[in-house]
Amino acid sequence: MIKAPLEAELRDFASGMKTPDNSGLAYMNAYSHHGYFEDMKFAENADQLPEIMAFLGFGSFFRKPFRELFVDAGVFETVPSARPGRSLENAGFLDPMGRYSVIAVNPMVMVADHAKLKGRPLPSRWSDILEPEYERSVGVVGREGSFNETLSLALYKESGMQGIERLRRAVGFAGHPAQMVKMAGTNHPDAPAINVIDYFFAKMVRHQERITIIWPEDGALAVPFVALVKRSVHREPVCDFLTGRTMARICSDAYFYPVYGDLPADLPSPDRLKWPGWEYVRDNVERIADHVRESACAAREGGTDCGS
Repeated sequence: MIKAPLEAELRDFASGMKTPDNSGLAYMNAYSHHGYFEDMKFAENADQLPEIMAFLGFGSFFRKPFRELFVDAGVFETVPSARPGRSLENAGFLDPMGRYSVIAVNPMVMVADHAKLKGRPLPSRWSDILEPEYERSVGVVGREGSFNETLSLALYKESGMQGIERLRRAVGFAGHPAQMVKMAGTNHPDAPAINVIDYFFAKMVRHQERITIIWPEDGALAVPFVALVKRSVHREPVCDFLTGRTMARICSDAYFYPVYGDLPADLPSPDRLKWPGWEYVRDNVERIADHVRESACAAREGGTDCGS
């Protein structure tokens, strides 16, 4: 995906800017689920944070405690040095409050495994996977107690808490998309009938003849690739890097829609992306994450506590 090539470019970029007071210039983790990157959500002051953070999705850095302490307080500011592509700008992907810098949009699609469907119809819209016939048949990006904030946001917006509960019943597997790629189109006993994964990973499935990649009628899920850039950073080179040709190429090679570059030729128009909207994200992402976690906890055998 973008993690390895982007980290290499970030290392070169950081080494070129390194001074005694900016040795922690940048940190990037594509899925934001471990180590130092995950610990940053517990920071108590801005000095504990890198000058640049880059991440995918609506995770910890959209939740209220971090947002109020750092984002809404004006610690970060969007990168302004380049003109975004008109189609992506018109689609509403840019933060109107000027805090989160969206560098690209990652489309997530459905991958249907022909053998695992066992005669069930192909879903054509996201709400289709909530039907009883897909119970315990859907694979999502996630881990125990949490999964795919973007999918949860979309279904909560359409169906409320009932949609989250139906999604919980639908999910039969949660893990890294690479695991789903490895299982899709095989006879693996844990392979889901429907995988919800990045388009990049969908194209990596080895047995393409045994699957169908579904770009839903209501749009592929639009997962933002976001940078948080401190106001205090030396902004010109940072902005040039984040909005430049190298970044656009890395994103395009991973089937992302680069905000500051030409769209990949083999991707549909951005109007075929499903985007919840900034106001909706800010108002609901924490509530939905808590609902998903509570629902997952309640589903455990014996109703055991999930802990903190």
